[in-house]
Amino acid sequence: MKKVTIISIDGGGIRGIIPGTILALIEQRLQDRLFDPDARLVDYVDFVAGTSTGGILGCGMLIPSENDPKKPKYTLAEVVELYLKNGEEIFSNPFSQKVKTFYGLKDEKYSNTNLKKSLNEYFGDTLLSQLIRPCLFTSYDIEERKAKFFKHSKAVESETEDFYVRDLSQATSAAPTYFETALIQSKAAESFPLIDGGVFANNPAMCAYAEARKCIFGDIANPTSKDMMMISIGTGSVKKPIPYKEAKNFGTVEWIKPLIDIMMSGNSETVSHQLEWLFDAGNNRQGYIRLEPPIGDANSDMANATKRNMAALKRAGVQFVQNNQEKIDEIINNLIDNKS
Repeated sequence: MKKVTIISIDGGGIRGIIPGTILALIEQRLQDRLFDPDARLVDYVDFVAGTSTGGILGCGMLIPSENDPKKPKYTLAEVVELYLKNGEEIFSNPFSQKVKTFYGLKDEKYSNTNLKKSLNEYFGDTLLSQLIRPCLFTSYDIEERKAKFFKHSKAVESETEDFYVRDLSQATSAAPTYFETALIQSKAAESFPLIDGGVFANNPAMCAYAEARKCIFGDIANPTSKDMMMISIGTGSVKKPIPYKEAKNFGTVEWIKPLIDIMMSGNSETVSHQLEWLFDAGNNRQGYIRLEPPIGDANSDMANATKRNMAALKRAGVQFVQNNQEKIDEIINNLIDNKS
């Protein structure tokens, strides 16, 4: 029986290289299995969700080709290149910026100029409504004080909910303390002040589940967990302990960085736990696949975009695929069988 196939990608800054690499290798193996170099992973996917860096990856998957608006413009390997090619500039922090921001205490740590430049280069004037699959990306409206979801289904219905992909990508990844709040406009010229969706949904898989429940996918309307195959991918598990002897004397400044890590990992683990039970209740436990790759020898800092660390992040993605051959092959078999 056909399943609605969903890919959900966590947030995690430059660590997006890890899930991007895993997805690129899955796409490459699909091509090898099918003897078709033009095959794309998104051809086998019905719905995509992402937060922050996961939102950028998801958008990259869904940008339409100029030659065929139903086909993706980029391979997943090319989407990962966005990080490898531009990461160092995006997270550059020259001494002048450090002085200007009092080392990030007075203002955001990084200028968003290079991020916006890269997003514009890759996504151009493409609108959310033009993406080739139903999708959802997360952000948070700091004035309305509520979650803001960028939904393809809403974008095709209303210009108020339609945005340039480059703008929504900036908004979903506008991490507090790292980048300034994004002020973007919908196609209807309504303004939204937005920050990174990771503040409430670093793992957007439950958001994806809820949204997919309202959609129609061919002969499947309002699917439940028994009708879905969900692949949820993390950006590298970090289990660095916070010693009690140090934490008990932490003040505001000392808590900022570990608190961000705790919020991200805690949300991801909680959502994964909830979905395991949801799919189990639908007698489809195997339909929920959580890929939580170790970070390997890479630095876990979300903004460490040195060439050395980006190479280590890519190795972590490659290593995960090599160490989980059976699981990856099962995913590929299920994708092919599902489409057939």
